[in-house]
Amino acid sequence: MTLEEDCLSILAKQMGPAAKVFLTRQCQRHLQKNASNLQKEDLPELAKWCFAGAQSTLGIPAAETIKRGILEIK
Repeated sequence: MTLEEDCLSILAKQMGPAAKVFLTRQCQRHLQKNASNLQKEDLPELAKWCFAGAQSTLGIPAAETIKRGILEIK
């Protein structure tokens, strides 16, 4: 799996079909790149922004799950 697919898998568990749009938005706005171009070194920053973006709508526990999942991608 690519890093994009790994991230989508984690996000989809919490967000369902909105995961793709959410990931695209976080990557473009905060990392200035397409999700398909994610690199391992982008994951800590992506995890931070996914947490920030998800906490207001999904709550802190779900946002923490997303952040943890992204940080655990190998």
